[in-house]
Amino acid sequence: MIYWCGLTRTLGFLLAGGLLLAGPVTAQPVRSQVSDYRVSFGEVVYQNKPYLILRRFRLDGQPHCLLVDSQTLTTLVVPTPATPPATDRTLADVLRTRLASTYSRALTTAQLNAKPSQDAGITHALPAENGVVLTIDLCPSRKPLDRVIFTKLLGVLGRTETPVPLALSVTGVWMRDHPDDLAWVREQINRGLLAVTWINHSFNHRVSPTLPLNENFLLEPGTNLTDEVLQTEMALLANGLTPSVFFRFPGLISDESLVGRISAFGLIVVGSDAWLAKGQQPGRGSIVLIHGNGNEPVGVRDFLRLLRRHQADIQNRDWLLYDLRTGVD
Repeated sequence: MIYWCGLTRTLGFLLAGGLLLAGPVTAQPVRSQVSDYRVSFGEVVYQNKPYLILRRFRLDGQPHCLLVDSQTLTTLVVPTPATPPATDRTLADVLRTRLASTYSRALTTAQLNAKPSQDAGITHALPAENGVVLTIDLCPSRKPLDRVIFTKLLGVLGRTETPVPLALSVTGVWMRDHPDDLAWVREQINRGLLAVTWINHSFNHRVSPTLPLNENFLLEPGTNLTDEVLQTEMALLANGLTPSVFFRFPGLISDESLVGRISAFGLIVVGSDAWLAKGQQPGRGSIVLIHGNGNEPVGVRDFLRLLRRHQADIQNRDWLLYDLRTGVD
């Protein structure tokens, strides 16, 4: 049985200061029909465990919701009653009794690192562990997926870590333009070879070669942030994939206000302290960033070198990849 208590609106203010969500948003389906998609905060007991509600929507016409376990940061999609809850809640309200939870602490940590114009949010994980968190960005690209990253990972780590954990920062445009590559990744997941945390990387990932950074990427005037966030989540769901609670800014560019607006969606901003193509060297617990969209061969080459350098350590389980969800607390 599911017990509901929460906020369900297609138009409303979230958190102090207020983020206006104009909606609902409806995008073209890929595999399933996702409609009436809206931010919805509340609480629920599902299979005798407490969860927070993040979104409500219709999947192939049937009411569903996106939940998060506030301790493990695991998200899941479950059917929901058609009758909306009567009590409105805000994100701040539902977190008030969970201030000690992993989810609440991670949201707070990400917001505290909101001032830098570049690389806001959580940039390092698991400092005591000998290994890294691997994040692979899939920005819009005409080139195919760099499958060699995944095949090498499975070849080197597959015997010591099954499934191999990684995070994919994905854009809606990349999913739209690369259905075969996306299906290939999903096949590796379904075969139990990969454990993927899907990071929202915006839908369009617009970038201008002439605009200054404070007016570029998601800071570009006229950007519809609600569409950039929610349409990406919808595309994931339409492809049978589950959005996570993580968001990465395109170009890692933001400002304090933008971080606050993303947090108001209930999303944890994640950056990187080891963008390999920029020459940043990973240490213990680094959040490594490479691009798997064919546009950054230097980063891919450097990561494959990193794997080769640690191959003996990997075989001895002295150097591992870690799940992003376990490294942000």
